[in-house]
Amino acid sequence: MKTVRVKQMKQLLMMLVLMILTGCKPSTGFYTYDDNYSEENYEYNEEVEVEEEANFLPVFESSPTVYRVRRGNTARLECAVDNLGPMILSWRRLINNSSAYIATGSIVMVRDKRFSVLTSTTSSMLLITLMTPKDTGEYVCEVSSTPPVHIKHWLKMKAPPSVAILGKPSSGQFTIQSGEELGLVCRGEGEPAPVLAWRREGQPLPDGESSVAADQIIYSSVGRGHAGTYTCTGDNGAGRVATDSVQVTVKYAPVISVDHSYIHHHNNISLELVCSVEAFPLASVQWSRTMEQEKINMDRARVGLRGQGKHVLILDNPMKSDLGSYQCTANNTEGRVGATISVSESAQVPTGRESVYEEASTTTEDTILETGKTVDTASDNPAVINTASDTSAVINNEAGDHKLLKHILHKMNKFERVNSDMVKAMKESNRYLYQILRNQKMLLERNSRQILL
Repeated sequence: MKTVRVKQMKQLLMMLVLMILTGCKPSTGFYTYDDNYSEENYEYNEEVEVEEEANFLPVFESSPTVYRVRRGNTARLECAVDNLGPMILSWRRLINNSSAYIATGSIVMVRDKRFSVLTSTTSSMLLITLMTPKDTGEYVCEVSSTPPVHIKHWLKMKAPPSVAILGKPSSGQFTIQSGEELGLVCRGEGEPAPVLAWRREGQPLPDGESSVAADQIIYSSVGRGHAGTYTCTGDNGAGRVATDSVQVTVKYAPVISVDHSYIHHHNNISLELVCSVEAFPLASVQWSRTMEQEKINMDRARVGLRGQGKHVLILDNPMKSDLGSYQCTANNTEGRVGATISVSESAQVPTGRESVYEEASTTTEDTILETGKTVDTASDNPAVINTASDTSAVINNEAGDHKLLKHILHKMNKFERVNSDMVKAMKESNRYLYQILRNQKMLLERNSRQILL
């Protein structure tokens, strides 16, 4: 016990001596310094300290990078520094103009066990396992220098592409008037942002290209050639291509093309007048004679529809009374158009024939009326045959023309005579070939005999 007391007394005496030497007043409870303090009593070398700091100027070997990671995978953010020295690397995250430290050196400062760091003498890697959307954002790698220096990384989650055509009707169909402007705009989403392109299903785009890389296509004045199904595609390399389609229909007045032909049947010949109509909406078609006093002979006439928009007027056993002009008129909400087919007698009609057999000239007459107006000519002209786009009329045939049959038989006999002449010529040529072969055989036999002798 005495020894302990002696030690305590010695310590107390030393403290009193120090207090007296430093001029400290214990009654105040604060350390005070002598007013006669002079900087000359203390020396330090500024050049040495500056030189020591200059030996450690950190230089980032990593560059600011955008990291894209799939959901559930591990994100690895790298930060490499040259000449790090005694300084350490820290990771922090920027959220709403503020930052929160994640790790300093090898110490992780957050409770989320998905975060970890791998450190070395010159680098640090931040690992985030089981990536989720909440982990996306900006991350900063910082060096504990004076002042601190840092680089920034961006972490984003990979997402498959998706595309949508803006303003697309619920029916999936755009209907536009001929001559109006057509604009199609596509919006794409995904990570990374998808590359957008347009194409038309089953045919090239109106300008002839198979596709065009753009988010929108605009046609200043559309026509019937712009109709079709347009598809927007988006691809960001995520393994599949996103698509969205819209059907574009163009409303336009009928466009007519006419033709004619003669059809040979077993017991007669029929004249077919063809009126091909393209229109949207579908057009109704009327057949009529151009002259008011002329009427279509309903006893030998029938109308029909072959395929989409191909209207036919058939005249069985055409006669001279059927000569003249026929008009095909197509009508829809966008306008009314007519085309004329002129049927005339051939300059060389076979003897004894009074029916029409050759030559029909066609002329087209376009008369587009104001949109929305329709003309009902069937009520004014009883010779008009009105054929709807989805109906056809059939009129029974009467007995064939005997003179026409006689003409057909004449042609058949003439063809048989030609055939007999051809057969005769072939027989003559065969006889000639037989003689040549016979002579060659005789020469060969003669030569063989001479060789034997």
